[in-house]
Amino acid sequence: MKTPHSTGMTAIEQGDLNPSDSDAGSAKDTSEEVTQAEDIVLPVLDIHGAPITPRDKNKYFIKTYGCQMNVADSERMASLLSEKGMKPARGVEEAGLILINGCTVREKAVHKAVSTLGRYYHQLKDQGMTGPGDKPIIGIGGCVGQLEKEALFKQAPYLDFVFGTDTIDHLPEIVYRVEQGEKHIVFADFDRTQSYTTETKVLGLKAQAFVNIMKGCDKFCTYCIVPFTRGREKSRTIEEVLNDLARMSASGVREITLLGQNVNSFGKGNPNTANRAPVDLKNQIGKVGPRAGDENFPQLLHAIDADPRLGNIRRIRFTSSHPLDFSDELIDAYSTVKKLAPQLHLPVQSGSNRVLQKMGRHHKIEGYIAQMDLLRAQNPLVGLSTDLIVGFPGETEEDFQATLTLLDRVQYDNIFAFAYSPRPGTRAAKLDDDVSVKEKNDRLNRLLQHQLKISEARSQLLVGSEMEILVEGESKKQTLVEKGEGKGRVWTGRTGCMRIVHFADDSGRNLVGRFLRVKILAATALSMKAELIHDAMEAERYDVLPTTASGAPVKYGALQGSAMPVSEVIA
Repeated sequence: MKTPHSTGMTAIEQGDLNPSDSDAGSAKDTSEEVTQAEDIVLPVLDIHGAPITPRDKNKYFIKTYGCQMNVADSERMASLLSEKGMKPARGVEEAGLILINGCTVREKAVHKAVSTLGRYYHQLKDQGMTGPGDKPIIGIGGCVGQLEKEALFKQAPYLDFVFGTDTIDHLPEIVYRVEQGEKHIVFADFDRTQSYTTETKVLGLKAQAFVNIMKGCDKFCTYCIVPFTRGREKSRTIEEVLNDLARMSASGVREITLLGQNVNSFGKGNPNTANRAPVDLKNQIGKVGPRAGDENFPQLLHAIDADPRLGNIRRIRFTSSHPLDFSDELIDAYSTVKKLAPQLHLPVQSGSNRVLQKMGRHHKIEGYIAQMDLLRAQNPLVGLSTDLIVGFPGETEEDFQATLTLLDRVQYDNIFAFAYSPRPGTRAAKLDDDVSVKEKNDRLNRLLQHQLKISEARSQLLVGSEMEILVEGESKKQTLVEKGEGKGRVWTGRTGCMRIVHFADDSGRNLVGRFLRVKILAATALSMKAELIHDAMEAERYDVLPTTASGAPVKYGALQGSAMPVSEVIA
């Protein structure tokens, strides 16, 4: 997959991207950085050697860590600032406003956000850019801002403001207050009302977009900080989401990812409307969120599928889910909602019932497996992924072996696995963290190696098959061409089941944002190699791109699932 950080440092930069807010990953942030000799003065150079212009107070730079919702939040920040007349900066040196959108789901993620803040400041200080009239406005937000609030000023006294997850729309106002001389502003109050209304903001022409449909979580798993940083569950109405998507479809969006800390709880508390029949959702575990009189997630999926205004939107994804609210009706949607991608990310966290109980997950592994069996019975090749925590307090080797057994039983296509990290304020933080760091890391490595074999075997099943992909951009590595296995340029796309596919094309055409048919030639645990079934001319007839108001086809920039100009996607 092409990660757009290969294009250089631009307005929005993404660090560790985690699959869901339920848990976060441990991965090295390899984002490219601007480096300088101490005696060099402006203009400085970006990572490609191009001069960066002196600081412009009307330019912004955003660094993002965390889940897809953080990514969507950064996109919203950029749109709000653009509406204010600000423009993206290529690096921190030319930005008049620097924002860190941080994650708190792991201790390491918090440290990374704060250390990045310090690194940027000292980078500017070394270049003589922190004096009166020279220093940019610096803010930190996201879950880090929501949780840490004014405590951040003690760690970073040069910080100008802190804002939370519910106050993003006040960002232009906060910046104005700093410009007027206010210092150390904290704007991190939760919106306590039950209603949730918003409008998705997409910066520029994008074929993919994240759409928040609900926020918050009422599950309070013992290890999880999310209810304290995102609040209680609340949902948008189905009609508002449809109207939002209609506007996005008209602008050329082709794939949407519906976001929420627990999208399966969507609709809880929203009275059923539009003469939709009341439904008592059920599942293999026995607990499902919305009541019969409420709107619910399967209803939303069917409504999206049926809305004639959404013709340009060809693929629907969603994340993240909780097994308690993963209903049989949602499983049925995988065969009845045509646009729903054959892919599911359903966090399980552990294969041990004893550990699940300590985690406060309120379900047993047998019920989870029954859900996966029912889904796989409908589509044996549906792409399944999950989150797993190793080294939770009290986890024994027997418990860990139960998790390995779960991998063998379910046959996931991919997992996101992490060593347990206690989060302050959670119930699990009071438990004795009795699994050593060495043992945690050993179990994590064993788990990942075990899964790699399963992932490769699953991918091998697709070799020789024909699949549809959405092209996301040129591959950063042109290995296929360099090895003589293709001509032209190497492109990257994703299948409906979320597998990464690389293929070569020598037509010279821009294939970004186009759905194409490919034949899978080879596969590894992490990606697949393919060839176009038809040439680029036939591909254009196969998939007619959306058009602009003037009738010309939409021309997309490089993209990927995060819809961010610069990103580093960590699996």
